[in-house]
Amino acid sequence: MFTNIALGFAGVFTAYNFLFMVIGLVVGIIFGALPGFSATMAVAVFVPFSYVLDAGSAMLLLSGVYCGAIYGGSIPAVLLGIPGTPASVPTSMEGHPMLKKGEGGQALGLVTFASSFGGLTSSIALLICAPLLALIAMRVGPPEQMMIAVLGLSVVSMLSEGNMVRGVFICFVSLVIACIGQDPVLGFPRFTFGNYKLSGGLEVVSVLIGLFSLPEVFKTVISIRDEKKLILASSENKVTLPWKIINTNWLNLLRSSIIGIVVGIIPAAGPDIASFLAYNESKKASKNKHMYGHGSCEGLIASESANNGVTGGSLIPLLTLAIPGSAPAAIFLGAMIIKGLRPGPLLFTSHASEVYTLIVGFAVINIMILFVGLLFCKVAKKILIIPKQVLVTLIIILTVVGSYSIQQNISDVITMFIAGIVGYFLTKYKYPLSPIALGLLLGPMLEESIMLTGTMYPNFFMIFTRPIVDIFAFFIIASLFWPLISKKIKKRSEKR
Repeated sequence: MFTNIALGFAGVFTAYNFLFMVIGLVVGIIFGALPGFSATMAVAVFVPFSYVLDAGSAMLLLSGVYCGAIYGGSIPAVLLGIPGTPASVPTSMEGHPMLKKGEGGQALGLVTFASSFGGLTSSIALLICAPLLALIAMRVGPPEQMMIAVLGLSVVSMLSEGNMVRGVFICFVSLVIACIGQDPVLGFPRFTFGNYKLSGGLEVVSVLIGLFSLPEVFKTVISIRDEKKLILASSENKVTLPWKIINTNWLNLLRSSIIGIVVGIIPAAGPDIASFLAYNESKKASKNKHMYGHGSCEGLIASESANNGVTGGSLIPLLTLAIPGSAPAAIFLGAMIIKGLRPGPLLFTSHASEVYTLIVGFAVINIMILFVGLLFCKVAKKILIIPKQVLVTLIIILTVVGSYSIQQNISDVITMFIAGIVGYFLTKYKYPLSPIALGLLLGPMLEESIMLTGTMYPNFFMIFTRPIVDIFAFFIIASLFWPLISKKIKKRSEKR
């Protein structure tokens, strides 16, 4: 293991890879800081640009974008009172009141340090837990792979909270779309309608770029004419790290980071749930409960350390079991598969150099957040008032270039625009998009594992004689009840 970690350090600390980490981090922070632009969009847009890079560099670039976007959501939450991401809602509840009191610089310093600490703690958990879980996963065969795919698809019920029926329907449709192309066993074409261009199936990354990038672009274009100029509250304080406050909140930082890691490991629970959970726990433990909602440093620290703690935690099941726990993780999974890094137990042996470069790079990126974030906060007000027309134009150019660069095929660009139009109408009528990503990515794995399992066990129920299958079956059942549990958690957090 120590040899692999050394390989990871050697891969990270090259001028080439370090440059891409910085680029990814800055891009991610900008996307996260702009209201309406999400981490999912940022990762989706930049996946095609990783194709020209080797696997290690590509993963470092996307990791920087992912971590930066999660952190970036805290900046408009403090400056505008508008959460850049749903996970930054508790941050806006405490950060913006601090800014109104003239403590905006202190609030930005706290969220930057807490984000860096939470992300670094989750990186350490990733380094320790992922290889151990991979050893257990070595006993995974086709029946277990089938249950893993079913578990991943059962996450639809969690990703579609409040719209479970619609989410299941969309997931079913996406599984059908995943069947477009040649049958993996018999080789005959399916759902191609005589079009030879569909014989290889749809380009998944083009579909994901369209689904998660263009709907927000279309919404922005429609709303530009009615949009009022954002007025940023001023803060005369410089961005600083208030060490006295940090020194009295080490337990809060550690507790909230652990909550973020645990929630990140749970598929699809997400940074928003982690943020509210940690915020609620910090309020329970606080001696200054009356300050919450009026500019509490404790609540601010808890929220940011938890939602950034999710980033490393979410990669643990992704790398070892190929279970994407969120939309950004699903896109991350697609990028890994395209680069030849198929998540699973063998990943840590067959691609040890790339995997440990990713893990070590993840830790370095979260340390860099502290320094890059503090610099970014000083110019954040200017970034936030960039005209939306400029941003929309830039994003459309990036999506077109990115989709075309995959296979130098104009049909991929057409696919991307069609997916974007469909995604816009789905979101307009409140259909969730994340199940589509899960269906497209896990569909082929499910189909192949079902065929192999059927060959191994003519009597299907014999698979339940395998202990790991039983464990996954338990988690599948538990995941179906998660929406009810999460609703109660959110209601209690909001009341308190």
